[in-house]
Amino acid sequence: MMMKRLWSRLDLNGKFRLLAFLGLMIWGFNFSIVFFEINRINQTTVSLERFEDLYDAILETRRYEKNYLLYKGRDDYKEAINYLQQSRRLCTDISDDGAIISDKSVLSELNRIFHDYSAVLEKGYEAGVSPARGSQEEIRSAGKRMVDLSQAMVAQSRKRVATTARSALRWPLTTTALFMLLFIMGALLVNRKVVNPLVTLERATKKIGRGDFSLISHSARIDSEVDRLIVAFNRMVEELEARQEQIIHSRKIASLGTLVSGVAHELNNPINNIILTIDSLVGGRKITDDRRTAMLEDILAQAIRASGIVKNLLDFSRSETVTVQEIDISQLLEDTLRIAANQIALSNISVQKHLAADLPHVQGNRQGLQQVFLNLIVNAVQAMNDGGNLWVTSARDKNDRRIIITIRDTGSGISEENLTHIFDPFFTTKEVGRGTGLGLSVSYGIINKHGGRITVDSQVGKGSTFTVSIPTGGEHRDG
Repeated sequence: MMMKRLWSRLDLNGKFRLLAFLGLMIWGFNFSIVFFEINRINQTTVSLERFEDLYDAILETRRYEKNYLLYKGRDDYKEAINYLQQSRRLCTDISDDGAIISDKSVLSELNRIFHDYSAVLEKGYEAGVSPARGSQEEIRSAGKRMVDLSQAMVAQSRKRVATTARSALRWPLTTTALFMLLFIMGALLVNRKVVNPLVTLERATKKIGRGDFSLISHSARIDSEVDRLIVAFNRMVEELEARQEQIIHSRKIASLGTLVSGVAHELNNPINNIILTIDSLVGGRKITDDRRTAMLEDILAQAIRASGIVKNLLDFSRSETVTVQEIDISQLLEDTLRIAANQIALSNISVQKHLAADLPHVQGNRQGLQQVFLNLIVNAVQAMNDGGNLWVTSARDKNDRRIIITIRDTGSGISEENLTHIFDPFFTTKEVGRGTGLGLSVSYGIINKHGGRITVDSQVGKGSTFTVSIPTGGEHRDG
C-alpha cells in the first residue's frame, strides 16, 4: 500500500528513474549472485574431478590386487601398492581442502580401510607366499569397501554439481523475469502516458481539420510534458471554438456579398412599384375611392414584400448564440432558395425542387444548417457561368433514420485530384478574390456537429453533386 501511494505521487520522470534504479539494483544483485554461483560450480567441479581421480586410483589398485592374488606376480603387487599410495595422497589432499567437503568422517573411514588393506597385502608379500584364504577374503572385503565408499563420494559430488548448476540457473532466470517485469511496466507506462496521448492528439488534430472542436479528455494531474501539451491543445481548441461563430458569421457576410446584385434587383422592383403608385396618387388626377384603396393596398403589399426581403437577409446574417431547435429541412431549403432566388435568376439557372413534405423534424441549429445549404447553392451557381440546371432534393433514407439532402448542378465540375482536398480549410479552386477556401470547411464542421455527413461526387465538365445526411434522432453535438 505504501509503495502504491509512493508510485501515485511520482511524476513520469520520477517513475522512470525509479524503474531504472530498481533495474540497476537487480542487475547488481544478479551479478553478485552469478559470480558466487559460478565460483561454487568451479569448486564442486574440481571436487568431482578429485573424487573421480580417487575412484579411478582405487579401481586400478583392485585390478592389480586381483592379478597378484591370481598369479602371485611381483610387478602386480608393486603396481597395487603404488596405486594404493596414490589413493592415500588423493584422500589426504581432499581431506585437507575444507572448501570441497565438510563431512570428513567418510574420508577418515576410507583412510582406515587403506591402512588395513595395505597391512594385509604387505604381510602376504613379505612371507613370500600367497596370503591365506582368510587373508584373501579380508583383502577383497577391504577393497570392496574402498570401491563402495569412493563410488558413493563420486555420486555425492556429482549430485552437488547438479544442485549447484540448478541453483546457478535459477537466479539468472529469476532476475531475467524481474527485468522483463520492469520492461513491461516501462513499456506500459510509455504507452499509457506518451504513445496513447500522442495518438489521441493526432486524431484530435485531424478532427479540427474537419471542423470538430471536441476537447481531449484529460485528468487534472500533470505528470509529463505530454500532459502539458494536451492541456495547451485543449486551451487552443477552446479558443478556436470560441471563434467558430465569428468564422461562420464572416462566411454569411461573404455569401451576402455574392447575393448583393440579386438582392438589389429584387428590392428595386417593389420600390419602383411603390414610387409609381405614390406618383399617381399625388399627381392631381381624379381617382375614385375604390381605385385609391386598391393603390394603397398595392403600396402596402410592395412594402411588405421589400420588408420580407430585408428580414430574410437580416435573419440570415444575424450572429446569434447557438441554439438547438426542431427544424423542418424542406422548409429551410425553401427559405434558403428564396434568399438566393435573384442570384439564381440573374445567372440564368433553372431550379428543380423535389422536397418531401412529410419529413420528420431534426434537432439542430437553424442558422448553421442554412449557412451550409446557402454555401452549397451559391457554389453551384458560381460553377455554372453560362447558366444551367440546379436540382435540390430532400428525402428519407432507406432505414428512415436520416434525411438526405442533395444539391446537384451542371457546372464545370471538380477534378479528381482536388476532390480529396475539397473540405480542407483555405483550399479553393476559385480565382483570387472570389473565395477564401473556408466555405466547405465550415460547412463540413457544422454538419459534423449535427452528427451528419457531407460528401461530394463530381466529374469535370458534367457537374457536381453534394450530398448531406442528417440524423433524425437528435444527435447534434455542441462541441
